[in-house]
Amino acid sequence: MACAAVLTGAAPSWAAPSEGSVTVSHVVPRIIDTEMVADRTVALPQADSTLRVRYTSTSIRGVPTVMSGTLLTPPTPPPAGGWPLAVWNHMTVGAADACAPSVAHAGHSELPRMTSGDGIVARLLDAGFVVVRPDFEGIGGPGPHPYLIGDSLARSAIDMALAAADHDPRIGRDVVVAGHSEGAVAALSAAARPSSEWGPLRLRAVSALAPPTRVAGLLDGASNVPVAGPAVNELMGLAALIGSGAAAADPAFDELMDNGGLSARARELRPQVETRCYADLTAADSFGGLAPTQLLGPRGEEMKQRLLTTLRNNDVARLRFSKALPVRVDSGTVDTVSPQPLVAGLVDTYRRSGVSVTYTDHFTGHPGVATDPRNAATIADWLIGRV
Repeated sequence: MACAAVLTGAAPSWAAPSEGSVTVSHVVPRIIDTEMVADRTVALPQADSTLRVRYTSTSIRGVPTVMSGTLLTPPTPPPAGGWPLAVWNHMTVGAADACAPSVAHAGHSELPRMTSGDGIVARLLDAGFVVVRPDFEGIGGPGPHPYLIGDSLARSAIDMALAAADHDPRIGRDVVVAGHSEGAVAALSAAARPSSEWGPLRLRAVSALAPPTRVAGLLDGASNVPVAGPAVNELMGLAALIGSGAAAADPAFDELMDNGGLSARARELRPQVETRCYADLTAADSFGGLAPTQLLGPRGEEMKQRLLTTLRNNDVARLRFSKALPVRVDSGTVDTVSPQPLVAGLVDTYRRSGVSVTYTDHFTGHPGVATDPRNAATIADWLIGRV
């Protein structure tokens, strides 16, 4: 399929955004490349077929790009109206191309996070859903990854759904969207977009597992910690991704990071965001070896305040949904990444806006919200019941 046929407003260019790039109003999502996957790390046994795909989309800076992901079809024949479609959005894995869940393999440092949703995905396949799993902008494709930037995450999810439906005529119109951690931000952000952005698809429900919220306050509160070490190293890995994500979305912030925003040592480490995955960014020879007070340079306070503004603007608490859309939120009572009181407060915010939210907390940590088999079954069954 010719790439030029799927663009409107500009000639095709799959390069990372650059100064002077011609912006486009819209890129029609199309799958432009497929590869059959047999490795059971990616191709779940419940799927009849698994394709690793590349699809056209629009970057956070408004230029054409290509994103990647996987498309899994169920073993059951499609019903009269076509298979229902589910979009599963992965948790934080990093920002480098090697972190893409579509290229997961045994022994990968991110494998537990890449596969946290497999129990839910397997149950959806058993129920006759097609499942697409986007890698997200910049992970496995051109350009940097706009970590926790809602517009980018929403575009990755919606465009993969549209590209899959265009690619396989056996897929029907009904779609549900779900995700864990960063993927919960993607799911909620996609569900909050106007129905027109979903094209011919009908969004039936959204499920968010351990969605991060009030990240700005958490980051600000930790910025004066003077020591490095266990637990702090995990925060520093996330801080590296958060800063890189803001820079991906905002060229001025990108420039500020390299011109006094970051300390000399942090600036030296910055290229690792494009070569290491999250676990390796927390190592002592990476951002995990820094104390939060060692992160900022002479213009660090200016950079921090701009970053906090970006985080607040992208907080899922600001999202609004159709009051007719079923929304589900799950949290972990001992989750230190998305603390249960903050997630419960998010639910209260949605309910005050008139949205009906199904909310459950589980006695588990951040990974277990998705990986516990009972939780996975409950959440998958809820999604199945909405179609």
